[in-house]
Amino acid sequence: MNAGRDFAQRPFDVGLPIKVTSAQKGIWKPAGTPYAVSVVQTHKGVYEDRDIIPSDEGTWTYFYHQQGKTLEDLREPTRHYANIALMRCEQDGIPVGVIIPAEDGRGYHVLGLAFVEKSHTPGYFKLVGPVSVGAPASATLAEEPVVVSAALIALPLDDFDPSAVRDDRLKVIAQVHRRQGGPRFRRALLRAYGGRCAMTEYDAEPALEAAHIIPYRGPQTNHPANGLLLRADMHDLFDLGLVAVETHTMRLRLAAELSGTKYEQYEGKRLLLPNDAAVKPSVEALELHWAQSAVA
Repeated sequence: MNAGRDFAQRPFDVGLPIKVTSAQKGIWKPAGTPYAVSVVQTHKGVYEDRDIIPSDEGTWTYFYHQQGKTLEDLREPTRHYANIALMRCEQDGIPVGVIIPAEDGRGYHVLGLAFVEKSHTPGYFKLVGPVSVGAPASATLAEEPVVVSAALIALPLDDFDPSAVRDDRLKVIAQVHRRQGGPRFRRALLRAYGGRCAMTEYDAEPALEAAHIIPYRGPQTNHPANGLLLRADMHDLFDLGLVAVETHTMRLRLAAELSGTKYEQYEGKRLLLPNDAAVKPSVEALELHWAQSAVA
């Protein structure tokens, strides 16, 4: 309820029965709970927390530094109970509050609640929000973005400068994350399809993306029935209308542009469908996609 609110001082009590931050710790885990309640980026902290990475759909990703920055801490983050508390949030899907310095340079801004997602950046937790508390599962799936494909990230055209110090790795990670689909939407499709691409049955999870059948148009379109779990290249072809699903046979049909290519092997292949009828792809959505594709 305090998301988006600014406080003149670091907030400790916002009307909840427990305090939400600690004056001494950036990661706050109250006594009596195994989970972290919040993370705070201070104005002059000792850690190199990253800037918020927003998406076009109003969600954001934030890389927050773990407690401890020595080599031993990076190797064994569980040396600190605060890190363990955030890991438990990740494991059990418990959101945490995120508080950052306000733009006025003095106060603090409540960014909102975020899920702790698996991070491949050593020393950092990946927080993705916002999260709606009390919303039904079908609604909370709608909180995440899908924007650009990692395969389509442009290469730099300027001369290569080996002395450049800018590190774009987190930017690329964020782009990949957004294309893969929002965490909850993608997790729902990973479960529904057993971690396999619906078109190729490819099972390398990092390359699998949550594709929308009807393009993202707000929360209602992040329903599993409007999604397919696809390998990244198949996602691109599907979005371009070069691959579509013939609904009366549930088989793949390819556009003429793909004739004679390696993709021709998928012509006529039956679409992999979830066992759970509630998350099977919408026939109506597939027909709308077909009608607008290059296959029709």
